[in-house]
Amino acid sequence: MNENKFANAGWLAVAGAILVLPVLPGGIVLDIMFEKGVFSASLSTMFLLFSVTQAALVIFAFYRFKAFLNEVFEFNKTDFLILAIVGLAIIMTSLGVITRITTWAGASEAVQFTFIALIFSVGIPLGVLSVIFGIKLLELKDSGQVLLKPFAYLHIVAGILFATFILAPVGMLVGAVADLLMGMMMLRKGPEVIPDFV
Repeated sequence: MNENKFANAGWLAVAGAILVLPVLPGGIVLDIMFEKGVFSASLSTMFLLFSVTQAALVIFAFYRFKAFLNEVFEFNKTDFLILAIVGLAIIMTSLGVITRITTWAGASEAVQFTFIALIFSVGIPLGVLSVIFGIKLLELKDSGQVLLKPFAYLHIVAGILFATFILAPVGMLVGAVADLLMGMMMLRKGPEVIPDFV
């Protein structure tokens, strides 16, 4: 049997989805602590490492999903959308890290507002593109992948939630479920193999 070339990306997507569980509540706890005047350098550093790792895993897996769609289903209608989403996700992750660091460093409210505005300006198009990606993906008929439609619908829902900005944390959870399905699809493409990093 041929080795599944998308298995490693599948495992990375699953790992990224799981990492959302500590990252999301961790960010909320750190924000509450900071508002009360409590700052832990060790916890903050650990949170940033987890956040960047989670984002990197999912972004790389999503990039590989483009090749998965191209090679397995000969479907390329979402190529540009995937590249655009990957680019915006990298920018969003970078802005998120910088915003937290500057806030923890005692930046003025004007500086904090500027970074929040930048995140807002990136988050809305990111959400819109995610919705369009999900809709485009539904054009793939008879794929044989039972998880493809749920994945597409979850991407649409997550995109809408991200675009509202206020409901972005909920969108992150929905997106994590979508990432899990994406990983499972790539793992099921061929024989499951244990990734090299395990």
